[in-house]
Amino acid sequence: MRREMISGLFTMLLVLGTSGDGFALELDMSAGVGAGGAMGATDCDAKSGELRHALVAGVCMDWYFLRWGGVSLGLSTGADFSSLNYRGFTEGLPNPAYQQFGGPAATHRTADTRYNYINFPFLAVGKVALCGTRSVTLRAGGFASYFLGGVSDLTYNPEIGMATGYPFDVYTDGSVDLDDSNTEQWMWGLRLYAGTDVFTRGRISLIPGIQFDMGLTDISIDSVQPLPSKDTFWALTANLGLRYRLY
Repeated sequence: MRREMISGLFTMLLVLGTSGDGFALELDMSAGVGAGGAMGATDCDAKSGELRHALVAGVCMDWYFLRWGGVSLGLSTGADFSSLNYRGFTEGLPNPAYQQFGGPAATHRTADTRYNYINFPFLAVGKVALCGTRSVTLRAGGFASYFLGGVSDLTYNPEIGMATGYPFDVYTDGSVDLDDSNTEQWMWGLRLYAGTDVFTRGRISLIPGIQFDMGLTDISIDSVQPLPSKDTFWALTANLGLRYRLY
């Protein structure tokens, strides 16, 4: 049964390929780095944020198996690292001990947070030939991200804790390490990429590009949040990569 399925898939690809210019087999390997901005979205009215920087670096493999004229189509995968930095504001965090111990009824929080991920994209890829050796590469699809860890620097106005005369610490300035106890371990999302060759020598090309990642997963764990919400991320980066055409 497995052999029949593989044979059927190969036959389908061959038919699709021969309906255009033919069945192609081309493999490109790319490595690149990039930087840009990261921000997020939330469904909580008390939360807002500001754009902060994002850094990315990784490798990918593009396998082209169909060709129509100057257009090649295929699949792309790989792995990359991303560091997403985000400044978030939360208005009116309630003081759970206000009625019993007095003090402020609520406080406002500013959080400067860094999230580190390793990402595994699964994308459709297309390459459009231009004049000479120039081409445009387009990728679109999804990705899965594994959370590596991070840190959140918290500032409260006002602080509510022993340093300000309160019986015990409730909300005090400091840093909190991020791990799977307070941040979801896996994140899923959508990725779009566009790049073009600016220099080619032999099998090697220099390719600047733009990449947009949009997270679809709620990365916050509501049980440890004073204000439960659905929080997601997006990042837009400008990338510079080297592509090597294996064959």
